[in-house]
Amino acid sequence: MTVKSRLQLSLKTAERFRDFSKKNNSNQSETLDLMLDFFEKNNLSPFETLVPSKVSLEQLIKKRIDAVIAILKNIEKTQTKPGLLMLNLLLEERSISKPAKMEKKKMPPAEDKTQQQLALEISRLEDVLKSTLKDLEYLLEHVEVKGNAFGSDYLKLNIPRTEFEQFKVALKRRT
Repeated sequence: MTVKSRLQLSLKTAERFRDFSKKNNSNQSETLDLMLDFFEKNNLSPFETLVPSKVSLEQLIKKRIDAVIAILKNIEKTQTKPGLLMLNLLLEERSISKPAKMEKKKMPPAEDKTQQQLALEISRLEDVLKSTLKDLEYLLEHVEVKGNAFGSDYLKLNIPRTEFEQFKVALKRRT
């Protein structure tokens, strides 16, 4: 059995303490022991103002530094590198590369075909050429030159994406 002692408290303070103990589902002795342990472990005194401890300040500073690092990495990815790339392109005055020369398809020897077959093939190729030229003219009519403040100008094709896909399919079928 533990020896009990009485403390002299004002009635108002004693009632507050009893209510606090009931809210935390513990008896008054346990509550007072836990409170004292808390003050001792954290080097706190109820008579002094609560100043942030060194540990909590260190954690706060580390969090702030991590946030600053994340912001700097984001700036580097989204602003610095693309800007530097654009400046390098401007300073280099990179020209548009010339398209590679198209290789001619090897045709089978014409000696094996008759004049009529050759005429049919020529007319078919002329029809393909005419339709390809019409498509090219249509595309060229819908091309716009756009100016770029940081680099060379570029071309914009003003047709719906589905129509562009149809052109690609039709071009593959012709070849």
